[in-house]
Amino acid sequence: MKPPVTPTNPPAKRVLLKDITIPHLPSPYYHFEYQPDSLVTRIDFASGFFIYDVVNTGKNVGELRNNVFVNHDTLRYVYDNTGRVDMIKFINDDNIVIRHVRFTYNGTAISKVEWDHKTTNGFFTDRIVTLAFYPDGNVKTITDHRPAHDAEPAHTNVKSFEQYDDKVNVDDFSLLHDGIHDHLFLLQGFRLQRNNPKRETFVADGANFYQVDYSYTYNTDGTPSSKIGQLLYTGGPDAGKWFETHSFFSYY
Repeated sequence: MKPPVTPTNPPAKRVLLKDITIPHLPSPYYHFEYQPDSLVTRIDFASGFFIYDVVNTGKNVGELRNNVFVNHDTLRYVYDNTGRVDMIKFINDDNIVIRHVRFTYNGTAISKVEWDHKTTNGFFTDRIVTLAFYPDGNVKTITDHRPAHDAEPAHTNVKSFEQYDDKVNVDDFSLLHDGIHDHLFLLQGFRLQRNNPKRETFVADGANFYQVDYSYTYNTDGTPSSKIGQLLYTGGPDAGKWFETHSFFSYY
């Protein structure tokens, strides 16, 4: 009897992120569950602030259904004729579309994401994110513009990322998430970061605000187990002050 043949290039292990824990924030801050084929089936944000059941259509995300007591919004993915996600519709309990997220591409890379919300006069665009990338597919800048509305002036903030490592990134989905102010959605068909940046800078309305230098510890498969940031305020009333940030990652 011949011994089994070992493939010369065995398939890469799927990275199944379980939790991201950030001290002093609800814990875990992000939690994921999966079905046997590694597709996400459930997402918990901020220890139950939002809990999404994920409905998959084949290998694509079809819907995210928020099932917390005070919110039952459905996030429905719409794909173009090439299979790329074109839009996400936010639909409330009354089956009314209350928000859209629209995606624009430059070739295979995502270049712009726009959010709008329903008003009495139609839909108003309240957030526009434009992205620029390094040749290796890691995001270089994220420009986040909030148009003026209801006496609130316009704001434009820019995050820049430098000095990427060659390890596995698992938290790039959070770069588009507006925390407790808006729904989380899964990136589908594109990535913002393949690797992990060692430096992030933030400019608010044209003025330098902070710089973070990150260091990582890694598991044997190249995934991060922790991220430590040294955040230095470079402008504003706290210029010159610094503090340390921590994120911890666990996996199935």
